[in-house]
Amino acid sequence: MAEEQQKDSQLPDILAGSCSTSLILQSLPVGQPPVTLHCDVTMERIRPFVSEFFRREIFNNLQALSHPGIRASLKLIAERYVWQSMRQDVTLWARKCLQCQRAKVSRHTRSEIGKFESPSSRFENVHINLVGPLPQSEGFHYCLICVDRFSKWPEEFPLVETSTHAVAKILYFGWIVRFGPPLRITTDQGTQFESSLFEALSKFLSTEKQHTTP
Repeated sequence: MAEEQQKDSQLPDILAGSCSTSLILQSLPVGQPPVTLHCDVTMERIRPFVSEFFRREIFNNLQALSHPGIRASLKLIAERYVWQSMRQDVTLWARKCLQCQRAKVSRHTRSEIGKFESPSSRFENVHINLVGPLPQSEGFHYCLICVDRFSKWPEEFPLVETSTHAVAKILYFGWIVRFGPPLRITTDQGTQFESSLFEALSKFLSTEKQHTTP
């Protein structure tokens, strides 16, 4: 690192005070045998100045632990090292990192716990949901899951696709024809369950629709 500092094009201007920066660098002996490193001393923790050669490597090593995204990666690196374009560099690299983007959470939301009336008999209240896409099996990629809330009895029905018509048809012939129309059907707010066809089916069966919390 000491050798690369001597090659860095920005360092002479920072040491000479000829560029606008809040960094205050001092030459400090580090290691055994000691070598001279230019380090920032504006904080309680001494932070080495990182030449361009090592910057991407430091970013990769530190953020690879959890891929926390731009802000957390910047904080993690800035606590240990300094260089002039750190904010721009970390922002660019984190935006290009697929794992960082997948792990990014811009806002946490907390919904209220749903309150549902307890059923008094079997097949009075059925909870349904779609699962998939799954690895193909005999042409099927999806499943409609139905669970009786009273007995916890589950049924799974394979689906080739998840159109409103396909879901309503398998629910009717797979569950309702066998167990009778439920008093209540509980679903999430998927487009299939919010469709006019599903609404018409619920009215035809005199079944109340309930939603889980988002």
